[in-house]
Amino acid sequence: MLRYQKTRIPSLQGGEQIILQDQGAYRSNSRSGWKIARFFLTDRRFMIYQGSTPRIDISLDGITDLLVENVHYVIKNREVLCLFYNSKEGSLKRRIWFVTPDLDDWRKKIYQASLLNISVETLEKIADGLDHDGQDILWYLWDKGHAGIDRLAELTDAPNHMHVLMNIRERINPVAEKVTGCPILSFERSRVDSETGKAVLFSWWLVGNHNKCVDGDERLLDIFDEESCMQVVMEVRGIEESDLRLDIKGDLLSVRSVKTGYSWEETINLPAGINPDSPQMRLRNNLLEIKLSKSSQ
Repeated sequence: MLRYQKTRIPSLQGGEQIILQDQGAYRSNSRSGWKIARFFLTDRRFMIYQGSTPRIDISLDGITDLLVENVHYVIKNREVLCLFYNSKEGSLKRRIWFVTPDLDDWRKKIYQASLLNISVETLEKIADGLDHDGQDILWYLWDKGHAGIDRLAELTDAPNHMHVLMNIRERINPVAEKVTGCPILSFERSRVDSETGKAVLFSWWLVGNHNKCVDGDERLLDIFDEESCMQVVMEVRGIEESDLRLDIKGDLLSVRSVKTGYSWEETINLPAGINPDSPQMRLRNNLLEIKLSKSSQ
């Protein structure tokens, strides 16, 4: 007589949280049969349990690809997820196939947690399809990582919370899905902020791995010293000319952004003193050109 084995909640690491869990079936190679199991996706791992026995434990950092494939399942072909990952033993690459009732939700959640990379260029493409409120929400979450609905309503001067929710659900996430293949804003009842280590309750988060804009030595920066003036050419992304402010003190030029939710500042040492009342600037194709007259001293 077979004894029923109840699936237990896996032991979680400190601060680790379950994102998604469901029952389904999996197979570990193309020749094996399908096995009933329960799947757990946390903010750190993807795990498969059979009853109370853990079968597969994959770090999200080890996931290398995720595909939807049409394969034979039980008595007919159907769509399943094929997950590629690096084994813990070394450089050996492995894959598993699995199927759940809500396959598309699992695809999006795993992709968001492991493979989605968000850069300034990605945000710019999404922002192009949004109104000003949507853009402000997007850039604010890019800078802060997360925010409660009250803060987002205040940020956009929204008449109520529903206005913000509709913007996220009907504009921002659908546009993001066209660009990245999945929504990029996710509401979490509780999630640990990786920077502070503290749990944040009931907030909206910008998901994915955030590749912040280049700065410092990686930013394109050229200084042209001419007879009576200097010209500075530098790369800036995700902002408009109206968002920029210049501060000049002697031979120091500070360039800063005042865009809501997306701020940075860079100070440049110039080879000569500058007239603080002289700057002219133009932003074109992500290149900021600043023309400065030299001081008469």
